[in-house]
Amino acid sequence: MKKFMIIAGLMASLLFYACKDYESVNPYTPIERETYDGTLLDFLTDGGQSGQTFDSMLVIIDAIPGLSEEFEKEDRQFTLFAVMDKSFERSFTQLNAYRAGKNLGGEISLGDLLVDPFEVVDTVINMSPGSSLVDTVITVYNYDYRAQLDSLFCRYLFEGIHDTPEILSDDYRNISIESYKNRYQMNLACHFLPSSGVLGGGSMAFTFNDMNGSQLRERWGTTEVQQYDIYTRNGVVHIITEQHS
Repeated sequence: MKKFMIIAGLMASLLFYACKDYESVNPYTPIERETYDGTLLDFLTDGGQSGQTFDSMLVIIDAIPGLSEEFEKEDRQFTLFAVMDKSFERSFTQLNAYRAGKNLGGEISLGDLLVDPFEVVDTVINMSPGSSLVDTVITVYNYDYRAQLDSLFCRYLFEGIHDTPEILSDDYRNISIESYKNRYQMNLACHFLPSSGVLGGGSMAFTFNDMNGSQLRERWGTTEVQQYDIYTRNGVVHIITEQHS
């Protein structure tokens, strides 16, 4: 009987630890803050400590009135999702392939989207058969690519500090925040990957989600954040993976 009880006890212990190994855990422990001694603009200019380049973002910042000044203010706090030059190159390669497939003209670059607003006047003359009446239709098309690029750029910029500790403090580990200026809703989410059979026992994954005006997750556009929580003098930087388009 005693031998049976010992064996039963050992089996119970093994089962307990086996089950425990597959339970969800929260391995997150705060690590030392990564800081950069400069402003957001300084970080983008020299790549901070990441060794990446962000020249395309700098071109947009310089071209859009007021943005450069905002990035230099040390009395303001922003959250920036930094997009690497490799992502811009990938995006324009895909865009130009699409344009070529649809016969939409030659290749375009970032500079083509930063031109001053302009208008195109289209005149169509219609003459009715057997009649001397002439119907002239004049249509004016206004183009402001720079304003559209400004709106798109601001989806990567937010007022205040939004970092992983804030996201992880939420019960569902995700938060929805409004973008700078145009108040477009984006979502930030963190979750822990499995490791060695432990659910949530691995490294943390951080996703940056375009909600596309919907609460349905299947409609969201999602990209990974490869480096996060880099604190500058006037904000925090998260660097998006170069596969982002």
